[in-house]
Amino acid sequence: MSKEVPFTAERENGNNRWTDVASVSIGCAVPMVVFGRASIVPFVALPVIIGLCRSDTGFFRIIQEAFRRHRFLVMAVAATILYWLISSVASIDPVKSLSTWARTAAILALGVMLTAFLSQSKRRVDLALKSLTISSFGLLLFYAVFSLYIHPAPFELFRLIKGPNAIVLQTLKPYFSVSACILPIVVWAGFRLGSFHKWIALFSIPLTFLLIYGKGVQPGLSAAFGVVAGFLLVVFFLGLKFLPTYLARTLVLLIFCTAAAGGIYLIDGLPTPPAAAIPSSELSFPDWHRQVIWGFTVEVIKSAPILGVGPNAINLLPGANELIPGMNQEYIPSHPHNWLLEIGAETGLVGLVLFVTSLLTALKTLAALAIRQSAAAWVATALFGAFWGSSLANFSIWSAWWLAVFAALLSLPLATMVGENKKIGASEMRPSC
Repeated sequence: MSKEVPFTAERENGNNRWTDVASVSIGCAVPMVVFGRASIVPFVALPVIIGLCRSDTGFFRIIQEAFRRHRFLVMAVAATILYWLISSVASIDPVKSLSTWARTAAILALGVMLTAFLSQSKRRVDLALKSLTISSFGLLLFYAVFSLYIHPAPFELFRLIKGPNAIVLQTLKPYFSVSACILPIVVWAGFRLGSFHKWIALFSIPLTFLLIYGKGVQPGLSAAFGVVAGFLLVVFFLGLKFLPTYLARTLVLLIFCTAAAGGIYLIDGLPTPPAAAIPSSELSFPDWHRQVIWGFTVEVIKSAPILGVGPNAINLLPGANELIPGMNQEYIPSHPHNWLLEIGAETGLVGLVLFVTSLLTALKTLAALAIRQSAAAWVATALFGAFWGSSLANFSIWSAWWLAVFAALLSLPLATMVGENKKIGASEMRPSC
């Protein structure tokens, strides 16, 4: 059996230039989406290519270790992916759904590979965090806030990429939620790295809130909700830490029942197609268009509760492209704008339950690690809240760029946790004095 290299003791001497470049590339990947959603691709592909060339991806090793330590989580994820494959085969458009499934599985594998690559050295994680902190502040936050609130001059250069008809607000709207997901990673990185990185992290907090909430547009509100969800999730786990076991379990059950009751109330108040020209719903939130979209999606779930209509296929259903009475908008403008309803409609209630089980199991695992004083676990928890919270009224969950944002950012705290486990294991193997 080969001896595992501790997290802090990678052989950094010699030809490590390319691993440094790859680490920096991972950190820059997410902020680069400000130049276009596809811009993330070369930055996440580079470390994979370098890892394959050096034969040190650690892909299968980290899966084996995950299965040993968190067997139920790995089995839940595998069952979800398998069921989604079955749903894709039975889709109303198998070619499109299978393509979406393959892309989603590839992004999952990408996240594992990035985590494995970074976990082999503390140096790699730190380089990735440094590049993320600096690039996010300079490109995503400072550039965006300056263009929106001070003067659009920097954006004029951006028009060379987006075209002469590009508008600052319309162009930057997709990246509001990106900045919300970046924020917990940057704050953690700032205090982890110290020096001027700490000041960058502190300045990033007000700039992020100014960016995502200052204009009051829907994507910004969704991003703000994501930040709040991440914060509340961390506070919730902190509360569980100081409660007796029976009270913690009671609180979890109470919150779950409350969320279920709230979901039922929301679904019951949604309009059913064909929608009325004048809003007649008793719900004041969200906006009328989203209520109509969600009402249409709920009817789809009722019509195909087992396998759904196939991943990324709901907009192909009859009536999905019809205009809503009194509005110049469709019932399904590409996707349902809610990951719970989207997965439920397109993979069935079974596919949704399997995925939610995977998600809750992952959160339970993170909570256990966080309570054991793992700062990286707290950060991963906040990222979970920010991403899945903002996705409740935001992008399609099948969007490759959006999933890649989550995978790339999550790889940073996960790699740190894997590295910490390596370090602990190495120290346990040392002979005592």
